[in-house]
Amino acid sequence: MAALIRGSGPHHVLVLNGWFGHAADWGPFGTYLDEDKYTWHFWDYRGYGSRKDESGEFSLEEIADDIVAYISTIEAEKLSLLGHSMGGVYMQKVLAQSPVPIVSLVGISPVPAAGTPFDEDSRKLFTSAGQDPQSRRAIIDFTSGSSQPDAWLDELTKSTEENSTPEAVEKYFYAWADCDFADELGSQTLPVYVITGALDPAVTKSVVESTFSPIYNNLTVEELPDVGHYSIFEHPLGLTSRVLRFLDSV
Repeated sequence: MAALIRGSGPHHVLVLNGWFGHAADWGPFGTYLDEDKYTWHFWDYRGYGSRKDESGEFSLEEIADDIVAYISTIEAEKLSLLGHSMGGVYMQKVLAQSPVPIVSLVGISPVPAAGTPFDEDSRKLFTSAGQDPQSRRAIIDFTSGSSQPDAWLDELTKSTEENSTPEAVEKYFYAWADCDFADELGSQTLPVYVITGALDPAVTKSVVESTFSPIYNNLTVEELPDVGHYSIFEHPLGLTSRVLRFLDSV
């Protein structure tokens, strides 16, 4: 099954993980979500988690088509999308294509729909991550502000090795980093809440404001202090409470 479902509430939330995550591991953030008001659908992309052995093109279009087909089967009073990191690209692509009304978006250090520019050395590091776990570890360290314990870096690196295929990781990089579909989104009025980390040198508050605000007219961006790219691990309770307050207001 493509999604791990938790809860039974009328407001459904499709949850899209980042490049080095998978549906079954959202850290402590996933532990304390309200399962009475909400039904949480933790999605696995092809080549990840429960779908690790599933083949595909591992493209942006394939992901969107898979998810749109899935959400078309959900009977919900409300449906929101939540994306971490590269999941922020995918939730926006789904929004652009969805035949089902989406009532809100939540982005946790989300990557923009207009792509992500890299200098030559950084792009070389990121493109090597599919085949080289040490490149993944270096990226996790860098984007978390080089401030987290080695044991956590090792654990997350091991998790991504065990729960994704090198081909999927490599091709999904191009899917999120080289995307350019912002024009498809037009001008959106649904409420959008984005959380960034002050220690994250990549997806900063200013990057989000400059790339999301031209599209989303009802955008709120909050920066968490002493947190990097992985607030789902670095500040889980604070993150959970903020996400739930936002969704409760929708």
